Amino acid sequence: METIFLVEDDQKLNALIKTAVETAGFKCVAVFNGDDAMDQFSDGFSLVILDIMLPGRDGWTLLRQFKKSEIPVILLTARASEDDKLFGFELGATDYVTKPFSMKELIARIHVHLKKTTHDFIEIGQLKINTKKRKVWIQEALINLSVKEFDLLKTFVESKGHVLSRDQLLRQVWQYDYYGDTRTVDTHIKRLRKKISPLNYIHTIHGVGYQFEVNDEPVHI
Repeated sequence: METIFLVEDDQKLNALIKTAVETAGFKCVAVFNGDDAMDQFSDGFSLVILDIMLPGRDGWTLLRQFKKSEIPVILLTARASEDDKLFGFELGATDYVTKPFSMKELIARIHVHLKKTTHDFIEIGQLKINTKKRKVWIQEALINLSVKEFDLLKTFVESKGHVLSRDQLLRQVWQYDYYGDTRTVDTHIKRLRKKISPLNYIHTIHGVGYQFEVNDEPVHI
């Protein structure tokens, strides 16, 4: 499920937007001031809705930080001057919506901007994978994978449900025919399993290889 990060200090408006976003089928994490926004921001979020005039850090400051993660940011503000709009786009805002606004239009804009980025993401079970930035999250927690561990996980996800032999994994992940010891596959899978624990998605098929299957058991990390 895509997660929207909402930063809006007006509590009533915050609650209305959060309800509309969740009704539209998204998960929403909402905060009310700039300092909490900085503390809780994660590049696992799919899109940010950001007010400019906030207690603590202002929206301009937050926008500079958030755009480093290349996540779409919709500025939602009462500041409607042309200079403010131009400044927002110069800082990297994806969109600029002025108050008062149509909630239906805001949800439509969210859908449009997410559609432009969804081809970079794979969501499966509790995992979220950004194939462009080569990052992996369990829920909102970023998992640090090596190059080969990421390639191995991506190969498993793309072959979900199929049993892959060690030789197949060597060819697909290491991209060459390997005629020696295939224990390098087992070693990398052991490390990968440890890093995505407690998820139990990679199964050993004895005498054959490995299979990636997702269970729906919730995890707490």
